[in-house]
Amino acid sequence: MRVQVFIRHDFQLLLFNGAEFEGSTLASFLVILSSGEQRLVSSLKPSLVIGRRSDCDISVIDPLVSRQHAKVYQAEDRCQIQDMGSRNGTMVNGEHISQPRELYPGDTITVGASRVVFEPAGIIRSLQDRDAPEPVLSEHITMQSSPGQMMAPAEFLEAVADIANGIARNKPLDGLLDSVLRLCVDRMSAERAGVLLFDEQGEFVPRAYLAKSASIEPFIISKTIARKAMQENRALLIRDVAGEESINTSESVIGLRIRSAICVPLWNGEKTIGVLYLDTTEPNHQFTDMDLHFFSTLSGMIAEKLENVTLTDIAREKQRLDEELVVANEIQSHLFPATIPSIEGYDLAAYNRPCTEIGGDYFDVIATGDSYGIVIADVVGKGIGPAILMSNLQAMVRSLSNEAGNPAQLFKRINADLNGRIGDSRFITCCYLVLSPEQGTIYYSNAGHNPPLLYRRFGDIETFEASGIPLGIFAETEYDSSAINIDCGDVLLLYTDGVTECANKAGELFGEARLKTVLERSSLADAQGIREAVCSAMDDFRSGFSHADDVTIVVVKRRAVNP
Repeated sequence: MRVQVFIRHDFQLLLFNGAEFEGSTLASFLVILSSGEQRLVSSLKPSLVIGRRSDCDISVIDPLVSRQHAKVYQAEDRCQIQDMGSRNGTMVNGEHISQPRELYPGDTITVGASRVVFEPAGIIRSLQDRDAPEPVLSEHITMQSSPGQMMAPAEFLEAVADIANGIARNKPLDGLLDSVLRLCVDRMSAERAGVLLFDEQGEFVPRAYLAKSASIEPFIISKTIARKAMQENRALLIRDVAGEESINTSESVIGLRIRSAICVPLWNGEKTIGVLYLDTTEPNHQFTDMDLHFFSTLSGMIAEKLENVTLTDIAREKQRLDEELVVANEIQSHLFPATIPSIEGYDLAAYNRPCTEIGGDYFDVIATGDSYGIVIADVVGKGIGPAILMSNLQAMVRSLSNEAGNPAQLFKRINADLNGRIGDSRFITCCYLVLSPEQGTIYYSNAGHNPPLLYRRFGDIETFEASGIPLGIFAETEYDSSAINIDCGDVLLLYTDGVTECANKAGELFGEARLKTVLERSSLADAQGIREAVCSAMDDFRSGFSHADDVTIVVVKRRAVNP
């Protein structure tokens, strides 16, 4: 008996008969380059090499493909693929292979940015031999279907190539999914098809669907079939739903009057993200092995496309956020004083470095009549939230500094305003000083902030201890003000906890003791020199280890001799 089978080879139709290839290794490979170019390669050889070299059996001109990238060979009547130590590795259906792996009909081999779709002789033989072993990814519950219903291999590969072309050309996802579902419904004589993804609750939500008959009802599928495919983690072909007891009693199956169905998990390389689904209610129609292989191949391509779209969306969102952070950083930089006011008889310097694009530290020097307000603050946390609170604090300090009689009254008003608006987990540590230059007097309040250090020119160091809890915790908090004199040659150092909590690779903290030592050793320098000495000591201590918190420093030195 002669059986005629048509295989496309380099886009020419060649005729084989059963006697010529029976018992040999006949395989076809659809090569889809990253450019979208495609060709069909057929071979009788028991071993084929895929690679960039022109003498390879399957030559793939792609800079990401090694000269000899992978090998396909026959082993105990099974077709295997093995990576040949390629630079970028070989994937089958989206998964990297490190050991030889068996190939099944419709498997997609990825080398570089190109694909090779495997179409073995077993599919061709199945047209003449219906007793061939079943593919491991399919489940057959009832009678075998008619050979006339099967999609021919050339048509199978051509359909896959059409979809691969859409993916290679970056066709929009919605249009691509619509094309896939329309192709499935038309070529597989189905009535409904859909791509359903898992939501956060683990429920199936239609991402795209197509039905021959218009309906005002939402697109629903048999959850029993979908869950069965998911639990068994394999493509599921149900030829006749009525013959499967575990499914045909489901209310959804009865209500939908499903006759035959295919459901394939969508695996993105790390997890299952949903299913590709197809069904029919026609009593005389059942889906076939070839339908399943075709559907399974499409599912891998769709899952990859969905993953790429997700990654692209994430990249775009990250780019958008990065651009917004750049703008936010620019805006925040203008909230700090562009120039520090010149105070006769005093030398001032400041430094601020957020550990991310924007930070929660704040400092300011504000002229208030004959005196100057000096403030340093730290909003708990990092990022956009603390930065917003920092800008709010800056506005309140600037607007209330002239009205409040002393630092304690200023804190009371700010605390009352902040309380109830910044949330239970947010608070602000702050130290506010009012400097009277002529008298050399400082009035201050410290709301839970790191105690500023006052280095006396004779060697003693005094601290401005906290006079109340941080701002924004309790509405009725009372704060006290204290006074201290700053004499000629004295140095006042204000800082945030990013200084003392600066850590090295061993996990040690810079600490207050080291800060005091640096302040003592650099006290003869001007304010800028003292600030640089502190930053340099921190950098030496870190030894390249990154900052984990915002850093802010304000140095006030009273000159030894007034000009």
